Amino acid sequence: MFYLIDTNHASAFMSDQQPVTDRITAQANLGERFFLSMPTVGELYFAVFSSKRQQQNMLNLRRLLERIAVLPFDTSTAREYGRIRAELKAKGRPIPGVDAQIAAVARVRNLTVLTADRHFDYIDGLAVENWLS
Repeated sequence: MFYLIDTNHASAFMSDQQPVTDRITAQANLGERFFLSMPTVGELYFAVFSSKRQQQNMLNLRRLLERIAVLPFDTSTAREYGRIRAELKAKGRPIPGVDAQIAAVARVRNLTVLTADRHFDYIDGLAVENWLS
């Protein structure tokens, strides 16, 4: 299985919170693959620069980026992003733009999104799991 880690799960993993840290580590040891998207990386940098513990949080983010591959937001994902936003608009279920970008990366690459955000459930054809609960 291949997973795309959303910002809330990445933050928990960065700060070594259980049970997400143990589960990601165990699943990776079994051969599961984990990725971050560039929009998530942007959100994580925002969190670092907005925090009172910038130095420690930057170190944690650098460690995360050394361990988990980052997928780009390229032309094919930009197209999928537009499709997702249009689908959600037609349903009357808009979500934050950055989350639509994360969903586009996942949908293009057939990845399961690890997130605690329920609005990802509104996106057709997107597998979602929450390992924080």
